[in-house]
Amino acid sequence: MEIKALEIFLMNDQPFTCPYCGARCETLADFYHTNSKRFVQQCLNPDCRFICYEEEDEYYLKLWKVI
Repeated sequence: MEIKALEIFLMNDQPFTCPYCGARCETLADFYHTNSKRFVQQCLNPDCRFICYEEEDEYYLKLWKVI
């Protein structure tokens, strides 16, 4: 069985949509309370079902003095 790394996309203030088909995504796993600050997202389009990480960018958090 081959394990593939998930692609990573940055969070923004809009609901996450699939970067390939544009459909809304659902959160499969929430790791926002950990140091990784990530969500695992899956596309709701039955023909796509793309899975990826959505995460905060620490650079921007420091720039805007959030952390």
